[in-house]
Amino acid sequence: MIKPLYIVSGLLDSGKTSLIKETLYNPRFNEGERTLILSFEDGEETYDDKFLSDTNSFVIYMDSITKLTREKMVEIDNKYSFERVFIECNGIEDERILFSEERLIPNWEVAQILTTVDASMFKLQINNLKQFVFNHISITECAIFNRFGNDDDYLFIRNNIKAINPRVELIFEDNNHEVVEFDDVELFDLNQDIIDISDFNYGLWYMDAGDNPNKYENKKIRIKVKYLEEIKGYDTACIMGREAMVCCADDIQPIGLTVIGIKTKEIKEDTYYSIEGTIHAIDDEDGYKTCVLYADKIVESLKPENELVYFN
Repeated sequence: MIKPLYIVSGLLDSGKTSLIKETLYNPRFNEGERTLILSFEDGEETYDDKFLSDTNSFVIYMDSITKLTREKMVEIDNKYSFERVFIECNGIEDERILFSEERLIPNWEVAQILTTVDASMFKLQINNLKQFVFNHISITECAIFNRFGNDDDYLFIRNNIKAINPRVELIFEDNNHEVVEFDDVELFDLNQDIIDISDFNYGLWYMDAGDNPNKYENKKIRIKVKYLEEIKGYDTACIMGREAMVCCADDIQPIGLTVIGIKTKEIKEDTYYSIEGTIHAIDDEDGYKTCVLYADKIVESLKPENELVYFN
């Protein structure tokens, strides 16, 4: 019997337990199925007896996700009767271990990976706990930012998260658990003859183009980038862009786009180029739209004052 598995991650007191309880109390989700909760964290919110009785759930507490081996899962699966599983991860452990070496047993099938974040603490966490934030966000499908207030910076959050995981869905909730909607914010004047992407704004443009590739269709841009990677079999196309400190000082990641219409053999590594050209949004191999730059003009340029990209 296939049992859907829901993985809920996030730092301590980010709302993981509350999310699981709200989900299981929701009659549209829970029609009485027996639910196992594997909890690896002991926060302020708890699974009380009333909740467990009301939702036909039971909880097993473990002190480290490293102990949830394939053998332990088989033991639990054989010992208890249940129809689905929630794993509540520890905020300082790396739940990516669950996907290493075929650790998950075949009949626990991942249905969704969710991450909760306290929006009011995000700036502090991304600056001081970046590795932990990266671990949670890099594999999640949906990040839920709760406790979002008027002083919290939506674009700062969005761009930093999208730099880690471009395809993650973002949900924002205020202190009353109401979903916060945002008006579309135009970061660049799309009516210019040439949209000039400054060195400082490269990260903002890259995130915006990733989220909204269609709005840049047939737009002319000027951008400063360097060679990142070849595209095998092509002499007039390669990946060019910049680098960003996505996780930590030891984790510098390239963030670039395909550039077509250049002589790759003449492109020098570690040299920056100012490129003018036209953007077209095309389907990538996974069926997602992505921006491709068709170059009209390319000239060598000075390095940016700060070579690392930022997303604020």
